[in-house]
Amino acid sequence: MPLKLLEATTKTPLPLLVGALKKLEATSDDVALLRAYVGDRPAWRNPQHPWRVDSKFKLTGVPTLILWENDTISGRLEDYEAHLEHKIDALLAGK
Repeated sequence: MPLKLLEATTKTPLPLLVGALKKLEATSDDVALLRAYVGDRPAWRNPQHPWRVDSKFKLTGVPTLILWENDTISGRLEDYEAHLEHKIDALLAGK
């Protein structure tokens, strides 16, 4: 099954995310990128937002990067760390 990376965001990705996504696209691995928009700020701030209450994802901030393998979350970067290049590289490397 392909490795999947989900990016949840309210707007266009941060420049570091764009760089990481380009690295991801350049790999020879079987990879799929899924981008999920959470809506505008007022919609996202709703405590009952579907991505916040979803039993699998339980998002608390955006952007969030989620590594999805074999039908389970195997890694994630929350909003406070999703902009750190070394963390993005480690997530993409499966570390």
